[in-house]
Amino acid sequence: MHLEEKHIDFIENSLKLYGVKSNELREDLVDHICTYIENQDATNDSRDFNALYQEALQKFGGYASFQNLQLETNLQKFNKERVVINKLKVTLGFSMILLLVLGMLFKIMHWPYASSLLIGAILVFALLLVPTLIYSRYKKSIHQFS
Repeated sequence: MHLEEKHIDFIENSLKLYGVKSNELREDLVDHICTYIENQDATNDSRDFNALYQEALQKFGGYASFQNLQLETNLQKFNKERVVINKLKVTLGFSMILLLVLGMLFKIMHWPYASSLLIGAILVFALLLVPTLIYSRYKKSIHQFS
């Protein structure tokens, strides 16, 4: 049995109905379910779409496992974003400290551009590092309650 467009739409709508919100995850699940149905149907032509669909759902763990997959996908996305933000915080912090130390050294040695380096350190702190820290705490608090 070759799956028709109405079968694929039915599978996609049922996944939406049962809580799979991510488009990428839903496309992957639809692909896996369709592949399973087509492979099972190749060996046994007597079963209809509904029976094969229910068998595929049971094979993949049912709708509860799809919701767990959605939750794991969201957590993985959050963790990837958290890693990027943490790298950004470290880079900005290092840049600020470097500018601050160089500015102080230049100031002590009475070299030119000491004030520029100190102002640069303050700007990196105030305009880049503080907003990044606030955003990081905000995202962490959102995912802590979900």
